[in-house]
Amino acid sequence: MQYSEWVVTKTNQEYLQYISKSLNITLPTAQILISRGLKDINEIYSFLDPQIDSIDPFEISGVYEAVKIINDAIKSGTKFFINGDYDADGLTSTAILYDILNKMGAKVFYHIPHRIKQGYGLTIHSVDEAKKLGAGIIITVDCGIRDFEAVKYAKKEGIGVIITDHHEPLRLNEKVVVPDALSVINPKIDNKPYYNYLAGVGVAFMLAMALNREEALQYLDLVTLGTYADMVPLTNANRTLIKHGWGLVESSARSSIKVLKSIAGVTSNYLKGFHLSFCLIPRINAPGRIDHAGDVVRFLISEDESELDALSKWLNQINSLRHKTEERIMSEIEEKLSREFNDEPVIVLWGDWHPGVVGTVASKLIDKFNRPAFVFSLQGEKAKGSARSPAGIDLQEFLNASKDLLIRFGGHKQAAGMTLLRDNLYALKERLCLIAQEIIRDYRNILFLDAAVSLNEITEKVAEEINLFEPFGEGNREPLFGAKELTVINLRKVGNNHIKMFLRQNGNTVSAIGFDMADSQILEGSLIDVAFTPTINEWEGIKNLQLQLKALRRAQR
Repeated sequence: MQYSEWVVTKTNQEYLQYISKSLNITLPTAQILISRGLKDINEIYSFLDPQIDSIDPFEISGVYEAVKIINDAIKSGTKFFINGDYDADGLTSTAILYDILNKMGAKVFYHIPHRIKQGYGLTIHSVDEAKKLGAGIIITVDCGIRDFEAVKYAKKEGIGVIITDHHEPLRLNEKVVVPDALSVINPKIDNKPYYNYLAGVGVAFMLAMALNREEALQYLDLVTLGTYADMVPLTNANRTLIKHGWGLVESSARSSIKVLKSIAGVTSNYLKGFHLSFCLIPRINAPGRIDHAGDVVRFLISEDESELDALSKWLNQINSLRHKTEERIMSEIEEKLSREFNDEPVIVLWGDWHPGVVGTVASKLIDKFNRPAFVFSLQGEKAKGSARSPAGIDLQEFLNASKDLLIRFGGHKQAAGMTLLRDNLYALKERLCLIAQEIIRDYRNILFLDAAVSLNEITEKVAEEINLFEPFGEGNREPLFGAKELTVINLRKVGNNHIKMFLRQNGNTVSAIGFDMADSQILEGSLIDVAFTPTINEWEGIKNLQLQLKALRRAQR
């Protein structure tokens, strides 16, 4: 990917030395901390070693009331109905609350809507299902904050609703408006920075933690999967939760995760974000995309070996089908774009495509074109779509400015869903392109570096210290250094589209590899600037420092 500009944060050198000596870390690592806004020593300690004791669920409004309602309902024998969502965030949320309520002796059922037949959120259909089961309380997870009609209907039918959600609430004249529920738990109402970006599973976990703190901690592995899947910023409370749950995923303490890792071919006990994003999470998400996801909840909490074996085979089959469906749609889209794409500032496409995979297709378009992508599945008179955008571009601005054309919409800054009349698609495309010209006019594709360094500053110790920042993800990207005027030595192509080389600067020589960079216009002996992450490469028991290249260009003085 080409960047319009490479930018690095400049830091007072005396303060950099102070941080380095105080924490006994290298100067490049100290610069990473400072470039990410971590300047206070206590704040840095909290980031590097976040404590689960810092989490207090009762700081979130609605939690205290919900706990009292639930405890009283359990004592009176009231039945609970958990209304979840069909993606990994919603499924892990449902599994946590269903399991902990069961262990507390509650009579509890769960319901995962069918993506195509019932759609997202708490619906009239969901309420009718709860009524059939004799439930007196519905608990929503990862949904509900804008489901006014369904909550009103539930109340009319004598069923109370507790909402746990993390999506944006409705705001009228800068005032938050929520459904008439027994309790509403959504950190975005409180706007407290520490909890504001919790995923749906994080909010559900807050309620579980308030119900039984010690018991809830065993679900941190599910919290990790759901949070990582939803691509929320891995900072503040999210970082704390994932930092403590990551080890549970690695150790396979939960039977279902052990089986999930096995069917995904994950044999290492040391996991990177790649393993979650491309191996584990797709298998959890797949049923909700092209089938019905209800049995995923059963899989996540099961301890029965035969049940886990049967469900894991099903997950693998569905995931293979999902992958083939995406490939077919991407092939159609690439052909369509080759004929119709005129370098518009936003990509808007529609077709007779499976609605469950348009979101992942939009993500792939982001990777390729680095601009907002809206992909719609045609369904009779309506079109149902998903949108994704690059970091720094807020989809909510697009949707709020187009709401007169939409039947329904919701989501986050970088991911959203919407429904509209099929006849409005051309008007929407025109509107989105106009909005994009305004929003993206000042948007520059900037590569932000954590530090500018010389090769002699990059050591194995620096590479090891980078592990302190894991896990990496949204809002906590892998550290990135920049070095200027390096000489390319022994350049060669490896694999399908990769390059390996040595880079030399002032007598220092380091190995480097660039994945998917074989098309880069560089030559043996040329001077280049590189952006990279230092790593330790191990081969046949020998460890060496290696730079993983993220970007390169001809040297610029």
